[in-house]
Amino acid sequence: MTPAEHDRSGHPPRQPLDTELAQRLAVRVERCQVRAGELAETLELEARRLIDRELDGFDEILRHKAAQVEALEEAEQQLRRVLTEAGYPAGTAGVRAMLRTAPESLRTAWGELEQLLRTIQARNEANGRLIHRNLDHTRRLLDLATGAHQRTDELTYGTHGGYTTSDRSRRITQA
Repeated sequence: MTPAEHDRSGHPPRQPLDTELAQRLAVRVERCQVRAGELAETLELEARRLIDRELDGFDEILRHKAAQVEALEEAEQQLRRVLTEAGYPAGTAGVRAMLRTAPESLRTAWGELEQLLRTIQARNEANGRLIHRNLDHTRRLLDLATGAHQRTDELTYGTHGGYTTSDRSRRITQA
């Protein structure tokens, strides 16, 4: 009976996971953890650079991050391939079926990987918010510099006491 075969209750048999398969999966999970850890470090660097608005070399960080995401995805695909080759269904169902019979060490490692992936997702989303906040600040600064921010509710008094927008760009000697 393959691991993918189910008993009458619809669950895979409760036999312990084959030792060789458990070891192969543990190696793949560890590889995913390493890749995810590297990506987490890069995301933290990205966050610090965004917070400090230090953009010199930022394009290199983005290229590095993209390569790390690709490496993590490849490691995850290899892990899923081992599960599929062992007869487990694709996706979450296969993972859950495997974990029911996996040794405690593999279940623990899988849980740690899932937590690390959730942390990466949260950091990436936070970095996206930092990017949008910085973009918003930059747009507002450009609006101020070009006078595009001026609306009727932002008019100031001119030299003759009336509302004016043209005085914002007067020569310094006339200020």
